[in-house]
Amino acid sequence: MRKLLSDPSSLATRQQDIVVTKPVFSSSSSSWSSSLLAGRDVDVFLSFCCETSDHLLLQEHLLGSGIKTFESISWGETRVRSVDQQTLKALEESKVAVVMLSKREPCSVGFLEELIVILEFHEKGSLTVIPICLTPYPFVDVEEETCQLFPENAPSWRAALTKLSNIATEYPSSRNVKSLFLSDWLKEVARDICLQVLSSTSNDLNALVAMDRHMEAFYELLAASDASNNQVQTIGIWGSAGVGKTTLARYIYAEISVNFQTCLFLENVDNMKDKILMSEDPTVMTSLDHETITKARRKHSKVLLVADGVNNIEQAVWIIEYAKWFAPGSKVALISQNKNLLVDAGVTDVYEVRTLRYDESLQLFSHFAFKQPYPPSDFEQLAVRAVHLAGFLPFALRLLGSFLNGKSRQEWEAALLKLKEKQGGNILEVWKLMESPQ
Repeated sequence: MRKLLSDPSSLATRQQDIVVTKPVFSSSSSSWSSSLLAGRDVDVFLSFCCETSDHLLLQEHLLGSGIKTFESISWGETRVRSVDQQTLKALEESKVAVVMLSKREPCSVGFLEELIVILEFHEKGSLTVIPICLTPYPFVDVEEETCQLFPENAPSWRAALTKLSNIATEYPSSRNVKSLFLSDWLKEVARDICLQVLSSTSNDLNALVAMDRHMEAFYELLAASDASNNQVQTIGIWGSAGVGKTTLARYIYAEISVNFQTCLFLENVDNMKDKILMSEDPTVMTSLDHETITKARRKHSKVLLVADGVNNIEQAVWIIEYAKWFAPGSKVALISQNKNLLVDAGVTDVYEVRTLRYDESLQLFSHFAFKQPYPPSDFEQLAVRAVHLAGFLPFALRLLGSFLNGKSRQEWEAALLKLKEKQGGNILEVWKLMESPQ
């Protein structure tokens, strides 16, 4: 996943510090299912420590991107009481919870009680938590005023804020951002939240579209070495941006991981030593280090390693060299946009993920645009145009379909005309369309 924030040098000034943390991905494979296809009412849960106009900016950007939000009003609650059923239902449906804090105002009682529940969902692996701090890391003293009024609840509130602090500081890419228009940065945050929601689709229809033929070809590659089963096999998966490489990799991982004693899915090869998306199962590695691999080798356990985002040959060679420590029968899959990189690193078994076929593209687009597997008759021609403009790329189809969902024919015509002028087939252009004034 790309960095959450872009270079601030070109933006104008604002006298405020902002801290935005990189999303901490939940460890459950169930988090891959997309609420956009499951008929959910909420994609993102918004929780704020106090009343502020800042959250309205974030919500506006999210809604403009086709993301459904639930705005909690816990900041107005001054009594200690259980989180209501409506809030619990929204948390159950949400893929992401955004927690916004400010050192300028104390956290309300309702916010702190709600935070405890949010973190419970996160720890169960069903919710991604993104803290946004309107001043640099206000986790230590932000709750003191409230805690003094409710000393019996203070320990649990402090514990929750400590956990949130750990989430905020776990990734080195978290940083202070100074001298910025808050609106510009919240737009960047909204974009990444949208990416997180829309790319969480490995167990839904999106993952199943074209997956049978992908898996058939992939199993043929696996069979090439399974006959002897006396070596570590490295397979390369490559294709253009947005074509579905990561979705395929996650699907492969879910399908074949039961055949291995030790499994590892690297979301970001640049941060190999970080704590990675994995379960609490002790047989699953949480980091790619020499000690872990040596233990796996000593135990004669077969390892499944899937590394996404391989973008330079040094990364590929490093992983292949480390894989030599794995037991015979282990499998390594390297995901990259560059076929030559994989071949130059010594990968001989390479699979290209190509764009979807026309019928597959129309089916996927229709589920996001119309919540059904085919377009209504009065939107059929518009849907066909949209599919071609999206370049048959799964991610672009999801983005464009979500954006057009619920819009009138006139709005469709205007949006597709604007995209055609930009020549379409480009995910960045779809993003620009979603962010432009309507």
